[in-house]
Amino acid sequence: MEHCLKNTILVLALAVATPAHAAFTVFDITGSGTKGGQGTYGYGVNVEGTTAGNVIDKQGAVAGYVRGADGSATVFHAVSGFETHAIDIARSGELTGYYADGAGVDHGYLRASDGTITPFDVGGAGTGAGQGTQAVAINAHGDAAGQYIDSSNVLHGFLRSHRRKVATFDAGPKGGLGTFVTGVDAKRDVTGFAFDGSFAMHGYLRIADGTIVSIDVAGAGTSAFQGTQPESINAGGDVAGFYTDSSGVRHGFLRTAGGTITSFDAPGAGSANGQGTIVAGINKKGEIAGYIKDAANVAHGFLRRANGKFVSFDVAGAGTSQSTGTFPSRISDKGDIVGETLDSSFVAHGFAGTPTQ
Repeated sequence: MEHCLKNTILVLALAVATPAHAAFTVFDITGSGTKGGQGTYGYGVNVEGTTAGNVIDKQGAVAGYVRGADGSATVFHAVSGFETHAIDIARSGELTGYYADGAGVDHGYLRASDGTITPFDVGGAGTGAGQGTQAVAINAHGDAAGQYIDSSNVLHGFLRSHRRKVATFDAGPKGGLGTFVTGVDAKRDVTGFAFDGSFAMHGYLRIADGTIVSIDVAGAGTSAFQGTQPESINAGGDVAGFYTDSSGVRHGFLRTAGGTITSFDAPGAGSANGQGTIVAGINKKGEIAGYIKDAANVAHGFLRRANGKFVSFDVAGAGTSQSTGTFPSRISDKGDIVGETLDSSFVAHGFAGTPTQ
């Protein structure tokens, strides 16, 4: 059952950002390629400062990695020789992601802190190239969430409990691309977005009992690939993400567990098609990390504190030309931000840390 949001409040942030003296560590995982599109990508970070992500080597092969707060790193394949994506990591060190087999079919997996890999496939997942199971989020209990692509190339959401019980769901109407998952909290509430028949995006929150709550931010466009995109959910049930308006400009938003929505634009965000504010993650303190695309289409990181104040940052080595820059991916409950920079040659370098202001 879908519920329409009520009492939505739209507040455009006018705060001026404080430039940060960024305390970030930049790292290149052993084996990273040095050409455009290669390198080290940071996707997940836990409260212990352990990060997870992908490394793309000089041949273009994709592997997962885990990097401890002390800088020690392990590169791995979920199955030997297969392209592996490491997406999210829990406090325990357990992480989730997916790998593509030799036929191009995706399979979800869990990797325990001791390195043990448990592959899994969701019932109904297709077995053709570009189909299968994609795990993209994990909570403190080891419950994994993501999407699976069926034999008709339609996406459906799933939640796999740590006891291996799987629930599947659709958060949008038939006729679109389907349902994407972006986050799961400790209560097993899942967030993400779904496409309608016009390929516009609509956010959702799936409560653990299966109830679907719609999230459509005021001002979101209704044409193809416009709309509302939740990206993260914190321990308190607050959802953060961004929406694309009718001009193709992105704006951040925060939806509290009570249903109140605040829209914001990070300072310096461009106002043309493809520019604006892109939210990547939210932690339990209500801090939001993401990046802007400025008027020159360069990416710059930001941290939005719980009081609404912004801190802007550029990580050392980030490029300053179009489509390069600083790209945060997630923020931990401790406040560590993980992501990657793209340098002037479009090579990716991982980073982790916290702005000092």
